[in-house]
Amino acid sequence: MITKQMHIAAVVCLALLLSACSSVVSAQDRATGQEQILTWLQELKPLPKVHYSWPWQLNIASQDELLYQYVRLTHALSLRGEGHYYNGKDITTDVIDQSVQLCKRINATNPKIPASLGVNYSVWVRRFGKDLPPTDTGETHKAELALFGSRLKRVQDDLAAANRKHGAGIMVTAILFDCERFTTRPDNARWNAALTAKYNAAYEVARKAFPEARVEWYARGAVQPGASATGWGVSQYFTLKEKGGSFACSLYSVPEIGITRETFRRTFKLAQQHGVAEVTPWIALASGYRRQPDRFHKWSFNWNYDLIYSWQLGAELNHAWFGQPERHNRFAPWNAAKIAVFYPEPFGRSPSWGEHFVAYVRGAHLIKKLPAVETQ
Repeated sequence: MITKQMHIAAVVCLALLLSACSSVVSAQDRATGQEQILTWLQELKPLPKVHYSWPWQLNIASQDELLYQYVRLTHALSLRGEGHYYNGKDITTDVIDQSVQLCKRINATNPKIPASLGVNYSVWVRRFGKDLPPTDTGETHKAELALFGSRLKRVQDDLAAANRKHGAGIMVTAILFDCERFTTRPDNARWNAALTAKYNAAYEVARKAFPEARVEWYARGAVQPGASATGWGVSQYFTLKEKGGSFACSLYSVPEIGITRETFRRTFKLAQQHGVAEVTPWIALASGYRRQPDRFHKWSFNWNYDLIYSWQLGAELNHAWFGQPERHNRFAPWNAAKIAVFYPEPFGRSPSWGEHFVAYVRGAHLIKKLPAVETQ
């Protein structure tokens, strides 16, 4: 006779067994997925534009095939300017050495665009006093610039040493600034002038260290959706009088394709008004700002939206046909984007990032097949 207690025990055991099996299957699926993504990447041709990113957070090793394929396709590996640390040890020298090996290996295949390095840095948040206004130019102001300069000097020295060691000529081609510390004040000219001076000071340090590298400011001149009468607003981080060769905008709601295009259109229009010809998109694949019933939106690192939208953005941003002047209203002036930046980091906090990256690159080459179709 099966008692109620025996029945409950059996159900619990079955549930535990199914859970264990599910865990094994899930682990196998993840391993298979990684292998499948790598196979897809190996089949693809490089993107026609350089794509930098938020700093790569996986282990950087010259023999890592996933990293090799990513850099081969994007032409760039972005590193953390503040340094790389593991178990409390500074491993920056090793990271740069391995990065040089990797880029040299790729460049040995004679790509049309050589692989190079980007350096990300968040300025005015390391040493500058947390409660100080931009008008302050005291000791912490000097310490901030000194730290930034020393970090770039470290990159210079380690890069030069690695290039000599491996007989390479790998270059830093971009300094990618993220600076969200200050905002402008419409009624305070002194404050705004000081803010401009802060940015220019950091810009000069970057240019002195790497005069051939482009300097990119996150959200400079960005026109984004906002709570205004028009539904749009200009980023308040910049006066637009600071030094810089491009504007930038965040494409952080990729599946909202109308918003994505209009964000770029409006930012490009503002850039033209300021005599700037380039707009750099920062792209969130498999993540971004999702609409919410109780608020305008909320950031999610795990937004596995339909792959077609990553494919479509890859096509429009990378294929010159979409960015022609006669198609600006239909799509956007995408040809003003000479480079692009991925945020968040590749193969990092967004579980579906790899699959969306494959879709994006396929779109760039107008390969009319989504990766999800092949897994069904």
